[in-house]
Amino acid sequence: MAEAAFDTLPIAREILRELEAGSAEPTVYLVRGRSGTGKSTLLAAIRAQLRAAGIPARDTVSGHARPVHTPPRPAPARTAAPAPNRLPLQGRSAPRLPVPNRQPQPPRRPGSPAVVGAARPQQVSQREAALVIDNAHTLGDAELLALCRAIDAGQRTVVIAAQPRPHDQRLRRLADTVARRGRVVELRALGAAEIVPFARELGMVVPRSVAKHIHQLTAGNRGGVVAALAAASTARLDAGIATVDAAVTEWARSLLGAVEPDLLETLAVATTGTGLDSSELVEVLGVPAGAADALIDRARASALVTDADLLLDPAIAPLRTLLGDRRFVAVQRRLLSARLDAGLLRDHTALLLAESGVRDARLADFLCHAAEKAGAEAVRYYRAAVAAGTDPDGIALPWAEAALRAGDGETALRLAEPVLARLGGTDPGALDPADAAPDLATAVRICATVLVRRGRTARAAQLYGWLGPHRAGADWATGAAVQYLAGDAAGAATMSASARQWPPTEANAHTRRIVEALARTVTPRPDHTGRGRMALLEDGEAGTAAAVSGLIGVAHAAAATERLLPCAATTIATLLCLSIGEPRRAIDALRRSEADGNAGPQPAVLAAWAAMLGGDERTAADRVAAFDHAVLEPRDRLLAHGVAIGLARRSGDHTALTLAWEAAVPLFDEVDADLLTLLPIGELWLAGIRLRDERRIGPLVAAGYGVLRRLGEPPAWANAFHWYGVQAALAQERPDDLLPHAGQLRAAAEAGDRHAAVLAQAGRTWVLVLRGEVAAPEVEAAVAQLAALGLTWDAARLASEAALAARDPAAATALLKLARTVRADARPAETAPRPRAGTPAANPVTGADPAAVLSEREREVAELVLLGLTYREIGARLYISAKTVEHHVARIRRRIGAQSRSELLSMLRAMGHGSLLV
Repeated sequence: MAEAAFDTLPIAREILRELEAGSAEPTVYLVRGRSGTGKSTLLAAIRAQLRAAGIPARDTVSGHARPVHTPPRPAPARTAAPAPNRLPLQGRSAPRLPVPNRQPQPPRRPGSPAVVGAARPQQVSQREAALVIDNAHTLGDAELLALCRAIDAGQRTVVIAAQPRPHDQRLRRLADTVARRGRVVELRALGAAEIVPFARELGMVVPRSVAKHIHQLTAGNRGGVVAALAAASTARLDAGIATVDAAVTEWARSLLGAVEPDLLETLAVATTGTGLDSSELVEVLGVPAGAADALIDRARASALVTDADLLLDPAIAPLRTLLGDRRFVAVQRRLLSARLDAGLLRDHTALLLAESGVRDARLADFLCHAAEKAGAEAVRYYRAAVAAGTDPDGIALPWAEAALRAGDGETALRLAEPVLARLGGTDPGALDPADAAPDLATAVRICATVLVRRGRTARAAQLYGWLGPHRAGADWATGAAVQYLAGDAAGAATMSASARQWPPTEANAHTRRIVEALARTVTPRPDHTGRGRMALLEDGEAGTAAAVSGLIGVAHAAAATERLLPCAATTIATLLCLSIGEPRRAIDALRRSEADGNAGPQPAVLAAWAAMLGGDERTAADRVAAFDHAVLEPRDRLLAHGVAIGLARRSGDHTALTLAWEAAVPLFDEVDADLLTLLPIGELWLAGIRLRDERRIGPLVAAGYGVLRRLGEPPAWANAFHWYGVQAALAQERPDDLLPHAGQLRAAAEAGDRHAAVLAQAGRTWVLVLRGEVAAPEVEAAVAQLAALGLTWDAARLASEAALAARDPAAATALLKLARTVRADARPAETAPRPRAGTPAANPVTGADPAAVLSEREREVAELVLLGLTYREIGARLYISAKTVEHHVARIRRRIGAQSRSELLSMLRAMGHGSLLV
């Protein structure tokens, strides 16, 4: 190992300080450590220190050996130049001992600090040459005996380095001898947190992520760490990890090349992490017990075996190359037999044996049983079982379920679909239908779950329609839920007809409750009151409220099982709350779900929707910025694109809207319309109209209509979609297109649905505003009702458009203030407006936030400027002259630091103004 610094090796500094102190008593140390822990480096530093003090040093106990001796250097020379290709100790030269040609110092009192540089020439002359012995574990019996006698004599400094060999009685006697006269110290590997400081001592800088990776590869062995650091310091930033991997593998290969051949098979045993046991090695390798103990000592003393008796990962491939695959696998197979016969095979050991190439029927069976309790690792266990010889068809379904639980839909679908083809055919030689039904139902459930998450709900519903209630068995509830989501109420009812045949067990209780909740939202119960449709709608509202409560309860209780459901109860509950105008309840449901440990990418997308529809667009934007679309399923990606487009549309940022739209368009052909995609389809619909590209979203919009029509226009899901339809007609200025949506809302409102009544009234008021008929009380009432439903952006937009259309300046000003108030009230009190990138975060003069330095009048002017009014029109609205308006605008520009009109408009929007009319 190359010479390294010792700041991360405290015992080395302690030994060097003791030698520098020049005590009258001889210094005796036994330094033990594995290969690569720095023993030889430490001894080299000790020899250098002794030479600097003029003390001769021998590297053998033989009386005929020549001492390693260098005459003392002149006193002024404080440091020595480092040898070529060696790093100076701690960035400085090694500390020097006293040299004989200096004046003697008075004796030091016991306990007083040593005087550095105080020479004791009489002690040096009387004392024999120091012994600095490396690799004492390689010495013969006579040499070790002589070494013990030299230590017992107490006439010389002795520093010995050796590997730990606990089974070697000679080394144990040596350690006992040193312990009587001095100290036995252990050199340990570097901890993960020590690699960065260690690199800094060597003049290198590595990121903490790379340092952590180095520790994982080397287990902190200094030799491996130095090799990895040297590679990392010369590699490009984007190639650092790969370069480190290659360097550590080459380091391991070089060490294995120097290993004695008889040790290689012991290292092969260490690849499984079973622990090195001498009795087991006797059986596996066929060696005597004493030889097995020696092999274990040598393996543990190497740089390649960790404290857990596990061979480092980078050494496994080179070891297989050295041994050859046949010999390597033969050792592993003998180890497997020994473990199975003793009943000591552990799950992880079995996994590693199978992955190393061992094929054995007993091993395969063991892994299949281990996979059932392996949790997140189950997929790996099933794969290893197949590698060990298990028939993949026999474990396809449990393997697919494990993949589904782990979020690997691709593997789950790949495994489950062949089961459908194998069991679902009409071949007379196929299995008995009664025997095949349970496996068919499981395969359909797995495929349907993957398809629903991918947004292919219609295909999933077709699968359950093909399966039928007689073969679905206890999975009837999953089938009914999928069919409700796809808009097939008749199919769901047919599937639910078999519910009474199956007991409400804990296994299917959660899915049953989801189906019951969905049924409440789409199918009102029969009227027994004689009040007709009014009773049905009132019962429907109560049913929807009960459905939300039931879904939230299921989400809380089913936290551990939702990974196996086509759609999580939390998702349905959140989107249902948003559809019925209760964004705050949606936020509460998500918080409760997060508290249950359901954090992940999908809840983050839903939280962004809840924040946006609740009026807190800043929080929604923060969440959108953190999305990683690569980890989202297609349906969740549609939701993510929908909220990003909704935010861009509300901000009035045409460039951001265009970019978000182009990112979303490829997804339109990948997903189906269902109850859970109606909201993003609505947002995409309005964006398509704004960008004059409605034809690309048209098929999904039509499919959304189809879902609602097949379900009988259930208000809980239909109201929000028809409100998007109203907005689309208004944006296109097509009154005829508004009529179907307004008619559905009005029909629901007349039947008693309060949510539909608010939307219908708001739509009517909006149409009158566009005609120039502004009745301030009606507008204010509609705005208040929309805001109460969480539609704060729509409410503010209605108020701002009414302000533009109002002929009475006082009414216009009041409506403009109302719009601003609605928007302000929707934002959390603790959230302050933040400027976009590139705009000043604070006023350069006052240091205050830009929004805070605008007066009330300036905020009114800013809103009207962003609405596109001229100075004269603004003055007429605010009862001030056009010149005064111009002065206000100039003052606003100075306060927020805008250099041009375009920059002024951009910065005002970033501060939260101007998003009332898009």
